[in-house]
Amino acid sequence: MIRLVALAAIALAVAAGEARAADFRIVVVPGLELADLGRLQQRGAVGLLSPGAGRRTSTALAVASLVRGEVVNSARGAATGPVLVSFETRATTPPGPAIVLALPRGGVQPNDRRYPIAVLGGGYRGLLTSESTRVPGLVTIGDVAPTALGRRDGLGWRPEPDAAASVAALDRRIDDHRAAKLPAMLLTVGLTALLALLFPRAGLLGFPAALGANLGLGAAGATSLWLVLLSIGLAVAAGAPLAALALRSQAALGGAMAAVLAGFLVALAVDGSWIAFSPLGPEQSGRYYGLTNLLETLMLVPALAGAALLWRRVGIAGATGVAALAFVTVAGNRFGADGGGAIVLGVAYAVLIVGLVRAPRRALAVALPAAAALVVAFVAIDAATGASSHVTGAFADGPGGLIDDLRNRAVLSYDNAVASWGAGLAVCASLAGLVLLAAVVFRRALATEDRALLTAYLAAIATSLVVNDSPLDVSLVGLAGFAALVRGTRGLRRL
Repeated sequence: MIRLVALAAIALAVAAGEARAADFRIVVVPGLELADLGRLQQRGAVGLLSPGAGRRTSTALAVASLVRGEVVNSARGAATGPVLVSFETRATTPPGPAIVLALPRGGVQPNDRRYPIAVLGGGYRGLLTSESTRVPGLVTIGDVAPTALGRRDGLGWRPEPDAAASVAALDRRIDDHRAAKLPAMLLTVGLTALLALLFPRAGLLGFPAALGANLGLGAAGATSLWLVLLSIGLAVAAGAPLAALALRSQAALGGAMAAVLAGFLVALAVDGSWIAFSPLGPEQSGRYYGLTNLLETLMLVPALAGAALLWRRVGIAGATGVAALAFVTVAGNRFGADGGGAIVLGVAYAVLIVGLVRAPRRALAVALPAAAALVVAFVAIDAATGASSHVTGAFADGPGGLIDDLRNRAVLSYDNAVASWGAGLAVCASLAGLVLLAAVVFRRALATEDRALLTAYLAAIATSLVVNDSPLDVSLVGLAGFAALVRGTRGLRRL
C-alpha cells in the first residue's frame, strides 16, 4: 500500500511538473525573422505560423485570432469568441517557458506570408507539429492559445536535426506551390476543353490524366513552375490520347476512372503531404491538408463517368463501388476531409442513380434525403473511430451548426466571386457558357444513361457553387468537365 501511495505521489508530481512546463506566456516580437529560428532551435521547437484564413490579414485580425484561439476566414471579419489568453510585446526574445512569434504589421494586406514561431522550454525540441495543419513545421494562429493553456489540442513537436533549415525550406516550398497553382489549373482546363473538341474520348481521360500528374508531382516534391506545367501538359496532351487509343471498352474506361480515385485514396493514406503540396492542392492558408475544392471538382468527371460506365457494363455493383470509393476518398476524415465535397457527391449520386434506374423525377424527393442521411451516417461513423477534421467540426454542433456552416460557405462563395473584376467576369462567363451549353444539349434526344450523367454533373456543380467557397475554380473546371462529358458520351455508345 505504501508503495502504491508513493508511486501515485510521484505520478502526480510528474503530471504537475508537465502542467507547469506547459504553462507558457505568449510574447510577440515584431522584429522576429525566420533567420532568427537558427539560434532559437537550441532552446525549443520552431516552425512557421499561418496568421489567419482567407485572402486577407492584418494586425487586428491576427490579434483577435491569437487571444481567442480561433481562426476565422477574413471575409467574415475578425474572431469574436471569448478571450482565452493575453500576450505581451517585447523587442527581444525572452527566456522560456514562452511562445515567441511575429505577427503581420499594419492594416489589411494579402495573406500570403508565414511568420516565425518558437516554443521555448517545456520540453519542446525540434520541429513544431499541429493537428490543425497536419504539416510538420506549419502551425496556425489558432494553435497558440491552446498551447499556452497546456491543453491537449495544443502544439506538439518532433525531433529534427536542423529544424530551422527545414522551416526555411518549407516556407520556400509553400511559395513555389502557390505560384504554380493558378497556371496549372488554367492549363488543365484549357487542354481538356481542347481535347473534348478534337478527340472526345481523350477529353474525358484528360481529367484522370491531370489528376495523376498532379499526384505524381506532389509525391516527388516538385514545385518548380516549368516542371509542373510541362508534366501536366504532357500528361493531358499526350497521355490522355494514348490512353484513349489503348482503352477500347466502356469497362476499361470506367476502370481507369476508378483507378485515379483509388490512387488518391492510397496517397492520402500513405502520406497526406503528397496531396498537400501537389500543384493543385491546398494553398496552406486556411486549408492545409486533404482535397481542395479544385481537386474535388476535377474528380467529379471520373467519379460520375466511372460510375455510369461501369453501370453499363458491370451493373449496379460496379457503379456503387465507384461511388463508395469516391465518397471515402473525398469525405473521409483521414483522407480528403472535404465536407463540401461530401454534400456535392451525395447530391450527384442521388441524381445519377435516379436517372440510371429510370425512376420518375419525384423519386428525388426520396433519393436526396436518403443521400443526406448516408452522408451524416458516414461522418458519424468516421468520427466515432477517433478521426477529426474540418468535416467532423462542421457536424459537431448538430443541425444548427451545420446550417450555419453552410450559410457561411454560401456567403464566402459570393464574396470570393466578387473579390475582383477579373474573378467576377471569369465566373460569370464560365457559368453563362455552362448554362448555354446545357440548354443546347438538353434540347436534343439523349440516351437515358447520358441524360442521367449530364444531369448529375450539373447538379453537382450547382451544389458546389453553394456549399464550397471557390466559385472561380468550380465554374471554370465545371464548364470544361461538362464539355468533356457532352462530347465524350457520344462516342462511348459505339464501344
